[in-house]
Amino acid sequence: MQKDLKESFKCTCGKVHSVPKIEIVFEDNAFKHIDDFFENATYLVDENTAKLVETPAARTIKLEGSPRVLATMENVEKAMSQIKSDLIVSVGSGSLTDIAKYAAHLAGKSFSCFPTAPSVDGYTSCVAAILVNGEKTTAQAVVPKKVVVDMTILSEAPIDLLRAGIGDIAAKVTARLDWMLSNLLIGEPICEFAWDQLRDELEVVLDDSERVLSRSKEAVLRLMNVLLVSGLNITIVGNSRPASGAEHLISHTLEMYHEAINEIPPFHGLSVAMGTYVTLKAYRVIFEDVRLKRTCLTNEERFRVLSDFFGEEKAKRFMNLYERKIEPKQIDLDHVRRTLKPTYEKFLEKVESALEAIRVEELFASYEPEFITKLILISNTIRERCTVLDLLDQLCLLKDFARKVFEV
Repeated sequence: MQKDLKESFKCTCGKVHSVPKIEIVFEDNAFKHIDDFFENATYLVDENTAKLVETPAARTIKLEGSPRVLATMENVEKAMSQIKSDLIVSVGSGSLTDIAKYAAHLAGKSFSCFPTAPSVDGYTSCVAAILVNGEKTTAQAVVPKKVVVDMTILSEAPIDLLRAGIGDIAAKVTARLDWMLSNLLIGEPICEFAWDQLRDELEVVLDDSERVLSRSKEAVLRLMNVLLVSGLNITIVGNSRPASGAEHLISHTLEMYHEAINEIPPFHGLSVAMGTYVTLKAYRVIFEDVRLKRTCLTNEERFRVLSDFFGEEKAKRFMNLYERKIEPKQIDLDHVRRTLKPTYEKFLEKVESALEAIRVEELFASYEPEFITKLILISNTIRERCTVLDLLDQLCLLKDFARKVFEV
């Protein structure tokens, strides 16, 4: 899975990166004897995953949620209070993994995982997306000691989780474009090894989307491998930059909105797919010189939409983040186009085809066009990360783009 990576190496960003030792085991039907893989572990399950894998009752924490468990600080605290050993193992997908690895971090315990779906890249990452007081935060967490992958379980995952995995992996293309863009605009250091590790296999997996959805074990395995590499990239770099750009900001904003009104959001990879669709459209504006009306979005307008979504208190916090962003001293669009064009052109059709395979249009159909417009307008306020949304913002094109995103 790792290509030519040593325990530590000097990166193009100027830093020396360390590669963690994570044991990854692939074994069919491992679910039948899970306790053989994890010595004296406390298992974290939910109602759905408890039906898939039999774990020792005395060492199992079962979280409840309707219709599914969310990665909230309350659930992290519940898990922490019931850990009965030095190792906590998540048996589940994204949310349970995030809960377990963050609980392990806070409790000073070790963490391992038994993925039940190829839906996210978080299994090997050092960060966890946790909802704290209604705000999605990316927190430092524990890197797994071991990941046990059972293709019998993964290939039979619910179809929406297979769709989510394709959505999450397609996002690595827009994340790469945004990192390159930030490097050009504000001089953010970039780690080229992360893309080198991912690029070739990513191309194959995107082309294989239909086979993933038809539950081909070979295709699902390829998807899972790429997700594991993507998570490892996050761990080596030390943050989510290799895997997360504007598409994740849109996803997090959408998820926070649902959670603010006590609704269950879409699976993370599906909301990321929506964000990837919008982000590709934003890059189309840059590369194809789409004609949009230049109208600057004022801070008053931005604050008003944030308040509509999250209330005034959170709106003020997000505005403070937005106002701390580093602005580019100059914007050379020709240089941006020349630098990003090879990656954009190579992957554009592949990502569009993958998004079509998972029926991203159906995801947007659940929302009014005006809501999607507002979502796009404020998504670049929730993190200091520089993305293509900030470029459109600086060019006074974000407002018209948000209104016409489905026409671009």
